[in-house]
Amino acid sequence: MATGIPPSARRGRTRAVDVEAVLLDAAHRLLESEGVEALTVRRVATEAGVAPMGIYHRFGGKDGLAEALFVDGNRLLAEALRDVEVGDALGELREGCRQYRRFALAHPALYSLIFERAVPGFEPSPEALETCTKSFGVLVDCVRRAQAAGVLRSGDAVEYAQRIWSACHGAVSLELRQIGFMDDLDVQYEGLISTLIDGLTRT
Repeated sequence: MATGIPPSARRGRTRAVDVEAVLLDAAHRLLESEGVEALTVRRVATEAGVAPMGIYHRFGGKDGLAEALFVDGNRLLAEALRDVEVGDALGELREGCRQYRRFALAHPALYSLIFERAVPGFEPSPEALETCTKSFGVLVDCVRRAQAAGVLRSGDAVEYAQRIWSACHGAVSLELRQIGFMDDLDVQYEGLISTLIDGLTRT
């Protein structure tokens, strides 16, 4: 029999130690299913089955929740970039580029929150911005492994990683906005990766 009470509100009281994680999970779900407009204190609290004051206690309000999503999003991106088969150093670099696109296409709203400041009025703190270095550091390490293996030309690994990131980010951002002139976007992106890698392997 229907009660008219949302499922999230029928879960009972959430243990205090789990409230932050539950709220963050709820915010992720709403962000991906409905976009940044759904990231209100009341909506997230209702989705989590937690009193709205819980968001203020744990995150200080909506901006603090957005910052927590920003930090967690960078963590998830770094994990995605690491999720490549260890072995061929150049192959790992290619796969890392693919993983970047896969992450963005699988989590477009989170990607937008991280890179486009999609939540009105939200600006990440300096501490939160430092988390961006984790995912970039994965790419830098991958470039250095390819250089150490002798399959990528010597040079500033950070500079090379920045070039690769810039190109991949630009292509993915255009794709998310449906701006482009190629029918097969998979082939287009593979071509971009080849252009990047070929340019760095030539002496």
